Amino acid sequence: MPESGPVRAVVDLGTNTALMVTGRRGPEGRIEVLDDAHAVARLGKGVDAQRRIADETMDRVCLLLAGYRDRARALGAEQIRVYGTSALRDAANKAEFIARVGRDTGLELVEVSGKEEADLTFRGAAFGLELPPRYAVIDIGGGSTELAVGEAEHVQAAVSLDVGAVRVTERFFPQLPPTAEELDAATAMVGQVLEGLFPYPEGTTLVGVAGTVTTLGALDRNVPRFDAEELNGHFLVASQVEQWSARLLAMPAESIRQLPQVHEQRADIIGAGSLILRLVLARLRVPGLVVSTRGIRYGLLLRDLALA
Repeated sequence: MPESGPVRAVVDLGTNTALMVTGRRGPEGRIEVLDDAHAVARLGKGVDAQRRIADETMDRVCLLLAGYRDRARALGAEQIRVYGTSALRDAANKAEFIARVGRDTGLELVEVSGKEEADLTFRGAAFGLELPPRYAVIDIGGGSTELAVGEAEHVQAAVSLDVGAVRVTERFFPQLPPTAEELDAATAMVGQVLEGLFPYPEGTTLVGVAGTVTTLGALDRNVPRFDAEELNGHFLVASQVEQWSARLLAMPAESIRQLPQVHEQRADIIGAGSLILRLVLARLRVPGLVVSTRGIRYGLLLRDLALA
């Protein structure tokens, strides 16, 4: 009987979150997921304005990554890699941070380009979902937004835009709820950036990944806390996104924190994320999107296991 392949772990170190998935290829070639860990790391705190990762942020993230390292090794991971996206790309002192991660945790931190991020997210988002042959994936992160469209695992068009929930919050929403002027300025900025999107193929199914989409999906389904199986595949209607966005952008942070579906450390940025998603759906002229609880980390795992 064939044996299972080596265990691999990958960490998606984004602007706001750090997500790790650990898995292996089973005897029949299917991917076995052994662990899927979620944490808010806020690597991108202040990066948009300062273009630097702060020392205290390095301390916090390295401590979190060391915990992830131990967690993956306990599951038998022979290889653990960390991949950085928008905040790492933007940081002028990223070489210092990469060296610090290596020194403090023994892990390799690799920078992922915007196009590579869109490609990997496209592949990972489909994990565990039944989708038509042709689909598109939107990933609203903390610092950037990626859109990719293609068939099966082949991306035909992809774009990465410098607009994300943390970036918009830090630029336009110094307090919550934002004023009408602040909201207008944010809407204008997001709309301008979204002009960089490619023409969207009419009738193409849109899949959404990452914290903004899963949080809005949880609110829409009234799931009290994140439940991957409950949310994966849920269709989030555009009109519901618009309603939730309006509600969230009218609430103070403390009231948002009282919503059981919103992670405490996402309360200050979910309004900005919902605004981006609402404007994306309107621009693409789609009726809504399918929620995926997977994403780039699954694309990274599939790639690393293929090379194992």
